[in-house]
Amino acid sequence: MTDGEAFFHGSQIYDPVAVLRRDDEILYVARVGMKASRQFMILTPSGEPAWPHEPLGSLSDVAWALRAHTWHLVTPEPMGGSAQQAKTLARLLTERT
Repeated sequence: MTDGEAFFHGSQIYDPVAVLRRDDEILYVARVGMKASRQFMILTPSGEPAWPHEPLGSLSDVAWALRAHTWHLVTPEPMGGSAQQAKTLARLLTERT
């Protein structure tokens, strides 16, 4: 279990969507707030925001933030109960390359 997986385990605030791995760096994309929330954050394994311009309002915004920080070539791996949002994020990242 990575630090991030331990962080998300039992969290009622963060619902993990995807993990991105590049060399020895890891980022997590998580839905923030209640289950129906449409806000997302990109987090480090310690649970800190990856960049100061968060939370983000959509997966499209997440894709733009990842692109701005050169993470758009990394394929998101699904986390949590559904792989659909990770697939959507992967599609958004490839559409803009």
